[in-house]
Amino acid sequence: MPKKTHKKTSVPNMVGTLPDWVIKEYIKKGIIKIDPLPKDWESSVDEVTIDFHLGNNLRVFTGDGWDIIDTKHTTKQEVESMMRLVELKPGQPFILTEHDFVIATTKERLTLPSDIVGHLHGKSSLARLGVVVHSTAARFDPGWDGNPVLEFGTFLKGKKLVIYEGSPICAFSFEKLAASVRRPYHRSPNNRYGGSHLPQVSKLMGKRNK
Repeated sequence: MPKKTHKKTSVPNMVGTLPDWVIKEYIKKGIIKIDPLPKDWESSVDEVTIDFHLGNNLRVFTGDGWDIIDTKHTTKQEVESMMRLVELKPGQPFILTEHDFVIATTKERLTLPSDIVGHLHGKSSLARLGVVVHSTAARFDPGWDGNPVLEFGTFLKGKKLVIYEGSPICAFSFEKLAASVRRPYHRSPNNRYGGSHLPQVSKLMGKRNK
């Protein structure tokens, strides 16, 4: 009897924004690495995005410390003293008020190859409640490896919003480049925030003059 042959599944080779079926294939092949990956992760893939979830560590600005932050002279340690670290248990709620500015990370760690860019997007359902999850250009360069950082707050006046650890907080799309970059982010001297699972404060801070 003739031997059965198995078709080899090839990895889709394309340029541009990845559609849903390619995102799934790249994740299954380990080209885009997401850890931990929920058992039902495929259900969180939309047309061109996949959901990420709120992690358990948050840094929240308080009224403590100096009332002025000097981007040249205020130290990283002084900024940290102006914030409190909140550690949430699985599924624990966090109450977000209009006065809060929060630095957090996603539950998932994202690792990108040297020819794929990640783009972080807010969730429309949260945006309609006044929540902005990223206050800068939300690009994650090729070679990124770490838990994506969120910088979020709410514009709702006089309202409190309850969000939960592990709930969908943002979504990622992915863009395939025509060629790999020569210097991926994890080898870049400008790599300030990669490789960490904790929300880090700004590294713009300079050293106090002696």
